[in-house]
Amino acid sequence: MDSSERKKVAVIAKYITESFSDSDWVSLGQVTGKLKAITDHPRLFRSLSFGDEDYPYCVAEVLGTIFSEDSNLIPEVIDYFDIDLWYQQKDPEKHKKIFVSSAIKSADFWKDGYVKMFISHLSTNRERMSAMKVGLANWGISAFVAHEDIEASREWRDEVEAGLESMEVLVALVEPGFKESDWCAQEVGYALGRKIDIIPLRAGLDPFGFFGKYQGIQVKGKQAAQVANEIVLTLLKKPQHRNALLQSMSKAFASLQSKNKTELISLLDSWEITTDQQLKVLLEQASLSDFERNSLKNLISRVGAFKAPEPAISTSRFDNFDDEIPF
Repeated sequence: MDSSERKKVAVIAKYITESFSDSDWVSLGQVTGKLKAITDHPRLFRSLSFGDEDYPYCVAEVLGTIFSEDSNLIPEVIDYFDIDLWYQQKDPEKHKKIFVSSAIKSADFWKDGYVKMFISHLSTNRERMSAMKVGLANWGISAFVAHEDIEASREWRDEVEAGLESMEVLVALVEPGFKESDWCAQEVGYALGRKIDIIPLRAGLDPFGFFGKYQGIQVKGKQAAQVANEIVLTLLKKPQHRNALLQSMSKAFASLQSKNKTELISLLDSWEITTDQQLKVLLEQASLSDFERNSLKNLISRVGAFKAPEPAISTSRFDNFDDEIPF
């Protein structure tokens, strides 16, 4: 076990010492497939029944036997007994260090330098959300679509938590059935708790509850690329996201094909949200080819992109001093 796993086992031991009954131990044995290791311990159940001082040591011994053989059982036990939720209420600061920090470290699905966007949706809409993800990537947004972005070898819940803890924006596809989904409701609640901006996509249902205050985008009948564009426009209208999004756009545009690149830059200009200086910087960083420069020549001329800086004009009173004048 690594240090992170040992810390989690220590939390499990603390939970068991404070909370477990005989039947809980049996449940633990059934979940882990280690019932014999539990029932064969000579002191465990006796020390539990009589409240003996050596009970914590017995707990540690049994857990050591269980997890030393298979450390992959650690998250299963935590999940089955909701130990992370118990510890979050008991010690929020330590919970963050043990459970949240490790989740953030595992969030390696985000594209470097892009805005991080978590997409909350019903599983029936995976294909539509995947198409929207492609459109968002063109703008420099790395979208996490659950069920698609999770590697088969990783725990689904751990990956979702990593995405929720490290996201910068949450997009929620609100449609009939969304309110009844435990996962969708928890994802929105997570964003509210972190005070993360939420962009609801209205697809037959309006935002509700605490996120009912967020103005939604009507998406029914629209193509995925069009919805992606409207999400970007919404983000650009928010000052707290504008600069970061423009920086990630520059990176994304540099890798796009000419037609797509020039169309998106022209669309961005038509929204009239960015300043000429912001557009100038974006154009200069977007790796434009000669063909692309020619296609965007009017915009380039207007914002003054690619112009060499003019030489500084000195205002010193000695600039025009004639050293040939005799005394």
